[in-house]
Amino acid sequence: MECRVCYGEYSLDHWLNLILKRNLFLPKYQRYFVWSEEKTNSLIKAFQEGQFVPPVTIGYFSNDDKNYNLILDGQQRLTSILLSYLGIFPDKETYKKTIEQYADENDNKEDEELFDEILEWSFKKLTEKGRNKNEILQKIKKGNYKEIETIDDEFLKTHYMGFSYLVPQTHDVQEQQRFYSTAFRNINIQGETLLPQESRESLYFLNENLANYFNPDFVKEIKVNDKKMDFVRYLTLLSQYKKCDNIKKIAYGYAKKMEKLYEEYIYAVVNNDQLNIFADFPDKFKNGGYDKYLEKLDIYMKSIVSTRKFTSIIETDMYFFGLIYLILFNDKEIDTEKVEELRERISAKIDEFKYDPNHSKNPGALKYLRRRVESSIDVFVEYEK
Repeated sequence: MECRVCYGEYSLDHWLNLILKRNLFLPKYQRYFVWSEEKTNSLIKAFQEGQFVPPVTIGYFSNDDKNYNLILDGQQRLTSILLSYLGIFPDKETYKKTIEQYADENDNKEDEELFDEILEWSFKKLTEKGRNKNEILQKIKKGNYKEIETIDDEFLKTHYMGFSYLVPQTHDVQEQQRFYSTAFRNINIQGETLLPQESRESLYFLNENLANYFNPDFVKEIKVNDKKMDFVRYLTLLSQYKKCDNIKKIAYGYAKKMEKLYEEYIYAVVNNDQLNIFADFPDKFKNGGYDKYLEKLDIYMKSIVSTRKFTSIIETDMYFFGLIYLILFNDKEIDTEKVEELRERISAKIDEFKYDPNHSKNPGALKYLRRRVESSIDVFVEYEK
């Protein structure tokens, strides 16, 4: 697809006006503000010293007679400029101390205004609070953040940052979405390569109605060695198993390119094109119909899985492959009166795999992965109603 690209630069004052007027749109798949205070200071210093600052990449997107300026690259820079203008910075230690002090003084009662998830700030989150400096600062509870030196109006008017503006030559929404998902995935933010799951999330933009299917809220609480549970991994491998009912077909030909397999599954679902290696996406799941099944899965998870933090992928796989397969792919119920017995069976299998030195040292090997998929499903099937 042909794409026109325009280049230019704006004063920081103009960038700030675009931010405050909400003329810049931050797609849902963009990461939170992750820069350190030192990196933000380095950016402001670069402006002061006339150093090169990478341009912001913006994409023109048209949908339902509405036009959006998508930020594909530059969210960290733009948020840094806004924070420096506001004179505040999300500081983990300051936030932690404020929460602890409030809990001690208020008998652990919550206050939505106080617990303002400042560690999830972005320029989008901040401008939801107001359209100017005073409005934003009034909506933020003092003490949640760290105060930093502000940049004044003169600085904003006399320093500039460039941009590249992408304009796809099509009005087809899906073509635009595919173009921008690809563009985003090819961009490194200030030299910080995206994690596979962060990069993959840009594909959900192809159909935002499916974003919660690929990454449901309750899954975000589950950690494996302090990393988020990869729900798409389970959906992909189980969809393959459902298609062929042959454990040896799972990830066949993808041993060293598993991420490509996960991407192909996402593309297949969002485009309603299952290729020949995945099960058909159920009609009942379309148009948000998957929500009630995810809710049921969440209920069973809380009933069967007693923790949200795991120390091994072996543990996580034994609990979740079978559970997800029964609920999402087979639409079955589980006999909750036998939960304790079910847990004991799973624990025994986990111990068996962990005591195998080859399995525990290389759990990502396909032969061991397939064994966990099959074992988990076999255990859970015995407890379906």
